[in-house]
Amino acid sequence: MATEEEFSVQMEGSPEAGYVVVARPGVVFIEARIDTDDNATDMQQLREALQAQLSSPKNDTPIELGEDIMADPDNSVILGTLYEKYKGIIKSLKLVEYVGEKKFSIFYSLNGVNIKLQVYQLHDTELSHDATELPEAEINDMPHVRFEGQWDELVFDSDVKKDLIWMMTNIGIVLHSQITKADFPVAQIILLYGPPGTGKTSLCQGLAQKISIRLNSSYKRTKLIQIKTATLLSKYYSESAKQVDAIFTTIVRMCQEDPEQFVCVLIDEVESIAFSREQGAHHGESQDSLRATNSLLTGLDRAKSCTNVIFLCTSNMLDSLDSAFLDRCGLRIAVDPPSKHSQYAILRGRIQKLIDQGYIKSERRFPSYDEASIEWKAGVGKASKHGATLLAILELFKSGKEVTSGRSLTQLPELAILRYLRWEDCTLAVALSFMHRLVMSQHGVHVPGARYEDVDREDKFLTASMGIELQRHTKEVENATDSPQAEASTAVELRGHKRNFSGINDEKRVKR
Repeated sequence: MATEEEFSVQMEGSPEAGYVVVARPGVVFIEARIDTDDNATDMQQLREALQAQLSSPKNDTPIELGEDIMADPDNSVILGTLYEKYKGIIKSLKLVEYVGEKKFSIFYSLNGVNIKLQVYQLHDTELSHDATELPEAEINDMPHVRFEGQWDELVFDSDVKKDLIWMMTNIGIVLHSQITKADFPVAQIILLYGPPGTGKTSLCQGLAQKISIRLNSSYKRTKLIQIKTATLLSKYYSESAKQVDAIFTTIVRMCQEDPEQFVCVLIDEVESIAFSREQGAHHGESQDSLRATNSLLTGLDRAKSCTNVIFLCTSNMLDSLDSAFLDRCGLRIAVDPPSKHSQYAILRGRIQKLIDQGYIKSERRFPSYDEASIEWKAGVGKASKHGATLLAILELFKSGKEVTSGRSLTQLPELAILRYLRWEDCTLAVALSFMHRLVMSQHGVHVPGARYEDVDREDKFLTASMGIELQRHTKEVENATDSPQAEASTAVELRGHKRNFSGINDEKRVKR
């Protein structure tokens, strides 16, 4: 087991002689996804061939972080003769992570780094054959096609994704090693808490997917068991404690019968069965709920004997959780609502995905947050309209009383298109105007619609929408200007908004 820092720095020497810091080569993690329907290829042979080719000293072609090598024929030089041999079998080959000396570039050369290669196939069955043993849960063999790409789409302000994948990796390695739990106690319960819609459940599902790939050399199989706590309490009222006990009995048996299988148990909205017994007694909570909490704690203690299971729990109400349950959680991570930067990244990712899938017509890639911020201030050029419009949409969320969740942002582009589209093609400008219109309607502001029968009508609607936003922002500026310093500062900001709005109109005149 090694930490991130240990990959890049090694201490040599002795305390008496003094230590010398020796830089280690960086490590790149590459994932190769093999065709799900392929059963003829020797996976071990393919893995060894890829490892040898990618590790070749002559392989110095730079690769972008997140880039799919198989998606661009120009990258065939990286794989040499293996490209033609395996191009119908390898569906994607991505550099997913770099660990080592910090670099400012997102491009990495495979020459001079250690390569960790994971080869995997996606399962596409609806449910695992073990599902009949746990009717109160949903069981999937991992990695699963249902969760493909989910990890990459998640955006957070902190390094929570990176921290979780490394903690899970290290836990898995320790559990799989010969180290006993008495020598190296491992907390097998991770709790993610925060407001609804911040991506806690999706993060757990994506984490299970990633860990099934990362640890596939240590564990031959991985299962994700998702316990439906809400259904458990409503369906088995007065028998919840017995059902919770039965669930853990089955999980422990599954782990013991197949030690080469890694089991991730997701308990979503764990407060349903981990409600504070002290609060429950004070507020007259039912005895069934209190017994369910007791059964949960007992079950978690029984599962400690298993070295191939991890529990991922989510909660919207940290304060309502039982103190004994919280004490058992080895890691507690807060998942907060996204900042404006993350909000932009979430929407940009969803929009770009719709562009890549052909649902939105655009020949350009959507600008990054930094590019959009610069373009907003400059207010010139064709590309500036799209990034600036998305920033204007995000400004609308500030006027709302509710916290903007990652879930609502993720759904916004599709919902807007489904609601307002009246013909087959949807350009990027139209999609953005739909999003702006939907957010305005959610805030109780009616924006006159249009049929969008031609480009002129599309432009008029976008102009009207941006005009409304400009008027709102102008009023905010006027209300906030109560000193000479504030007046000078806000006047500069307002001119930036007006330049951006004028740039859109100038663009329309050029079109015509």
